[in-house]
Amino acid sequence: MSNQEYYIRKLEENEARGPFNMEQLTSLAENGQVDDSTLYYDAAREEWSPVSNDKALFDTLFPAKKNLRVRSKENIPTLNTVSVDDRPITVGDMLAAADGRTEETKDHADPAIAQAQAAQIGLYSALACTVICGAAFTLPHIALVLSLDLGAMLNAPIVFLGILFLALGIILALGSTEAYPYVRFTAMLSLGFVGTLLYFDGHHFPVLSAASAAIGLYLSTILINIPGAMLAATLDLLGSVGLAVHYFNS
Repeated sequence: MSNQEYYIRKLEENEARGPFNMEQLTSLAENGQVDDSTLYYDAAREEWSPVSNDKALFDTLFPAKKNLRVRSKENIPTLNTVSVDDRPITVGDMLAAADGRTEETKDHADPAIAQAQAAQIGLYSALACTVICGAAFTLPHIALVLSLDLGAMLNAPIVFLGILFLALGIILALGSTEAYPYVRFTAMLSLGFVGTLLYFDGHHFPVLSAASAAIGLYLSTILINIPGAMLAATLDLLGSVGLAVHYFNS
């Protein structure tokens, strides 16, 4: 049990804290941060259970009080001396250490935390890029879109690409990463289609914006490290804004 890690939360909370080892969990109990109604995640049953349901865990965290007898004073040398420069360790310090946010534990931070942060950056930048590109491709032809005249819309095929971007933006706004393969396909489709249109129209600088947006959007869906996600976000946002400026001013 001593090597087991625990995730805990209060009954009224939706977010869990942890992981904590038994020593940290015991310290939290001593500080009143954990009580018998606190929920812990039971990996064996794959559910949240009150601490009081696990007798072994409960007895470890809340041992029975022992009767103390007064003994004569003895001068016992101790190795644990308190200095005026010592700072007490708080529960916040333990939580920061568990998350790898202290100088002593930053090299042992859980890589899953950084990967989750990178995934969030990628999701939000992909969402922004698809919405901006969708608006850039459709809003200049909004009257055509609202007319629902398919024949007329075929004369401006970029409208269909814009509608596809907006649809993907809505899906990403719902947090659905299952759409990433379609996002990558659309990114490469837009690079080839929009890049070709811009090149043959003589707009060579916007071609770079199209390439930046497409490559950044593609990378935003596959990179799970923070530096890579930040680079991808920079590329797709700069590229999509560049395309929006071009199409709104043309």
